[in-house]
Amino acid sequence: MRDWTKSLLPLAARAAAGLAHFQEAERERAGLWLPVALAAGILIYFDLPVEPHFLSGPASLLCAIMVFLAVRQRALPAFLAGLLVVGAAGFTAAQVRTLSVEAPVLERGITAAVAGVVETVGMTPRGRRIILQVESLGRLPAEKLPGRARVLLLNRDQVPLPGSRIRVFGRFQPPPPPVSPHAYDFQRALFFEGIGAVGFALAPHSVEAAVQVPGYRGRVEELRQVLSERIRDRLSGDTGALAAALLVGDRDWISETAETAMRDAGIAHLLAISGLHMGLVAGCVFGFVRLLLSLSARTALLCPTRVIAAVAALAFATFYLLLSGAAVPTLRAYVMTAIVLGGIVLGRRAISMRLIAFAALTILLFRPDYLLSASFQLSFAAVTALVAVYETGYWSGATGSDGLLRKSFRHLLLLALTSLVASLATLPVALHHFQKAALYGVATNLLAVPAAGMWIMPWGVAALVLLPFGWEAVALVPMGWGLDLVLSLATEIQTWPFATYAVSAGPGWVAGAAALSGLWLCLWRSRWRYLGVAPLIVTSVLLLLSPWRPPALVISDRGRVIGVHAGSELATSSGRNGFEALVWRRRAGLREEGTGRRFDCDPLGCVFVAAGIGTVAWSSSAQSLAEDCLRADILVTRIRVPEGCSVPRLILGPRDLRPGGSIAVWFDGPRPRVVYARYVRGERPWTGRKTFPKAKKD
Repeated sequence: MRDWTKSLLPLAARAAAGLAHFQEAERERAGLWLPVALAAGILIYFDLPVEPHFLSGPASLLCAIMVFLAVRQRALPAFLAGLLVVGAAGFTAAQVRTLSVEAPVLERGITAAVAGVVETVGMTPRGRRIILQVESLGRLPAEKLPGRARVLLLNRDQVPLPGSRIRVFGRFQPPPPPVSPHAYDFQRALFFEGIGAVGFALAPHSVEAAVQVPGYRGRVEELRQVLSERIRDRLSGDTGALAAALLVGDRDWISETAETAMRDAGIAHLLAISGLHMGLVAGCVFGFVRLLLSLSARTALLCPTRVIAAVAALAFATFYLLLSGAAVPTLRAYVMTAIVLGGIVLGRRAISMRLIAFAALTILLFRPDYLLSASFQLSFAAVTALVAVYETGYWSGATGSDGLLRKSFRHLLLLALTSLVASLATLPVALHHFQKAALYGVATNLLAVPAAGMWIMPWGVAALVLLPFGWEAVALVPMGWGLDLVLSLATEIQTWPFATYAVSAGPGWVAGAAALSGLWLCLWRSRWRYLGVAPLIVTSVLLLLSPWRPPALVISDRGRVIGVHAGSELATSSGRNGFEALVWRRRAGLREEGTGRRFDCDPLGCVFVAAGIGTVAWSSSAQSLAEDCLRADILVTRIRVPEGCSVPRLILGPRDLRPGGSIAVWFDGPRPRVVYARYVRGERPWTGRKTFPKAKKD
């Protein structure tokens, strides 16, 4: 025993020495893990099956602070306790955010008239859609009245102006739950936007009051609409729609064809105002103001031109943020741009990983729900990886002796490196959220990003400056040439073979493990960082190979639509390729534009025979139910099933199809495996706090 103990002593000493060296080398990087801990606390809150007590967040934060105070004298325990404190703060911030936005949600569908003040007006493929600040909805009492409603207007209606009070008769529903378990939760997203009802108009709306003096939000939205219309008047079609998206954040007018082409080509990020656009806007203003001040020798010598230019660039970036709608990527880019410009004012260099950490902390503390959005994850994944590569020295500046050819070649290599790093960093996130990756994205970005940086956005900034004078056409026309070139490039790339790579949806823990491995690799600086390479490769390969089989049977909320995965096709009970079918096909790794097979339907129900599953029957009347009980292997119905119906091996009746979400079924064992979305999501404020009956154990 003594010899065995003695042999471990050198190993323990080496481990202790290595740990001490690691602590010393990474002391300055420890703070970069604070946003990660904050995000972990937020994820724990959103992953709970039930809403915690309102004191649970503050209590956990207080306990974590007490632990930190008890161990603050020791480096490693203090670091771990600090992460615990920040994690508890993230949990508390998410809880506070939920309590602050919680508002009544429509309990059931109603057909009634809604009256309220128009906040925003947007464009969808189906027509004009408005966000209404609800004042009355049918006969609902005030305590059950949703705060905001999203309404699709009739195409022949005249577009109401923001700030006007209107009344419209229509059909309204609660916000829709996910169309498949673990799919994107629209209901949760609308909850945090304060929208408690969605619907469509059944009659033309009537204006009850003229346009009022709108509040701050209304004035900004009205300005956005005016500028968007002027831009689209100068540039027609998708060219004008793309210009409006880049300059004022109005993406509603982009056609589905153009958006799909840019997404398949890997340049859809150009449509979202992010770090590239914010940096270019601020950089153009900074350079122009400094050049203007330098025209006078007296001003250049006596005035701090860099500081004045930085302040002007920050002011214009703030205006651009408000004008663009302050989406998640824009907000992140603005915070980072503001810190960089602030560093110029103070005479300090601000581009570092700490800048990213501060931006993430700022956004997540005020809007914890942003963490669940794909835009937040894609944005921070790309910029974190780029800064990590930048810190290694690969982007060191060129020497003065380099010739023009050498500098041009180096610039091209840096563009390729930027595109490659950003594409690889966002690949796990894109596969997890969209089940699709653009294979030619690196090459496409080599052409599209320089076009945006050196031509499109400079002319766009000039257009924004010239808009108040009515001279915007001088800049919009050349900007349109660049947009036409980028759109033609995307359309061409889309037609190439293997332009996109589709996978089936995998479990969330795989994408989470890939993100944690990537953060380990990017945030640390010592050799310990390379411990993240192996798990990152494994999780990325799992996402690419997608060994997870899609459910054999999937049913939308309340059994409205049924889908059966039969080989490489999806058969649905709906006569059209609706939204549910699009999501099911995408999550199965199939082509979204496919039509698939259809159930054999009549007024009494639908039937489909699938290999390996058997006969799937959907009964809508008691007459067909008796027949389906004798021939179906899987029976789906909203009618009460008689006790004698024992032939089907799986029966999903009214108790299973009650409101609360979709259902997915796998036949990968001796008994069917049934997953209910309502149990996956739990009883949370955005689900209506309903108490669901226990399902049958299959």
